Amino acid sequence: MAIKTSSTRYKKSDDGLSIIGIVIAVTILLLTLIPATKLLEATIGVSGNNRDRVAAAGLANSSLETIRLLANSNFTGFVNANLGTKITTQKVGPTTFTIQTELAWSTGTLTAQGCAVQGTSKTYNQPIVEATVSISWVATPPTPPEIANEIIIPPPQAYGGPSQSGSSTTTSPYSPSSGNLSIDISNAANGPSSGVWVQVSNSTQTQTVATDANGCAFFPFLTAGAYTVSLPSSLNPGYVDNSNNPNPSVSATVTLGNTTSVQFAYDKGAYLSLGDPNSEQLAVASGLTAANSQLPVGGSSNVTQSNNPSNNLLWGPLFPFSSGYQIWLGSCYTLNAVPRYPALSSTPIISVTPGGTTAISPTYATVTITATINGSPATGDTIQAIPVADTSGTPCGTSTPISLGQIGTSPSTASSVTSYLPLGYFDLQAVDSNNTVVIPPSSPVSILGGGPIAFTIGN
Repeated sequence: MAIKTSSTRYKKSDDGLSIIGIVIAVTILLLTLIPATKLLEATIGVSGNNRDRVAAAGLANSSLETIRLLANSNFTGFVNANLGTKITTQKVGPTTFTIQTELAWSTGTLTAQGCAVQGTSKTYNQPIVEATVSISWVATPPTPPEIANEIIIPPPQAYGGPSQSGSSTTTSPYSPSSGNLSIDISNAANGPSSGVWVQVSNSTQTQTVATDANGCAFFPFLTAGAYTVSLPSSLNPGYVDNSNNPNPSVSATVTLGNTTSVQFAYDKGAYLSLGDPNSEQLAVASGLTAANSQLPVGGSSNVTQSNNPSNNLLWGPLFPFSSGYQIWLGSCYTLNAVPRYPALSSTPIISVTPGGTTAISPTYATVTITATINGSPATGDTIQAIPVADTSGTPCGTSTPISLGQIGTSPSTASSVTSYLPLGYFDLQAVDSNNTVVIPPSSPVSILGGGPIAFTIGN
């Protein structure tokens, strides 16, 4: 029996399929390995960046701690030596870090004595030091720097404080190249006057700041020299100081490294309304006086007519002293002169409030003046009353003549006029149509009560 032998042969197409399969397999393997490799590289990079960021945060914190320690041990010396920007480097592991430290003065809130009388514990806006530390390093991909901040509050002795009189400067400098002005404003109740606009100016600059809730306006980093501190009525309408001045200002000197303190009493003013047209006319002609022993000069001041166009019948503003005012027509009396005149010494105390209006009825006298020239009526001539000093020599605020009327031709006014005068002392005279004196005054007449009072002048 014959045995057949055979051999297995692959078709030509089968050989090609084997090569393609190998190529496909290798390609799939590469497509799988490449992303895995990149993922591994990214994972390693992220791990390195996280490590560097942790190191950067540690460097930032340690830098701030060093700043705190140095500032606490010698604040003035540390600040003067380190203001501005400083750059150093430090290596941690394989990474080199750049450390940028910046110290700068800024205005912040702290407990100090710039606006307060020494020894108090008010809080005011005053300079602070801001420390900023930035840590950067080379990373792939690039990463933002690590930044940390610290506010350094100067110790109280870095500012010092005003003396008990409130006019001196501090003794411990904190800035060798500038000084400060500290403006403290109180109201009529001796509390803080907030929201008041304060201007500080010299020949080269003007700064305007509103007082805070504690009545303080602080002006840091001023060049040394003379300044004017003012409270403009244009920015503070209706406000007056305790001498009834709506535009108070003082001079102040700034010295290097020191804080100069200035105080004002300044509040929203009170207003008066007069009771009748006669007193209104007399107030315009002869003035209106307000008296309070707390007024700085003489205990009294003239009251001006309000410039409020919506109600110019009001008088004021007046500083709203809680003790009120005595009010009278004319401008001849200081507070100390009041007791010499019974009608004025009994003048009631008028209560006033900040921004409020009080109705008053000041005392005046009805007067009748008869004027003759050579025994005949001074027909057509005008009678004038000129305020003069009282018997103590206290001068009047004005010597402007008050016109009382003209001698007429009708039977009722043929030789006299009837009018009104405030209390006080007056020279009486008559002038013609050219304002030439035709009946000169003799001796002053006194108006010390409500009248009616009659006088005769001439010959």
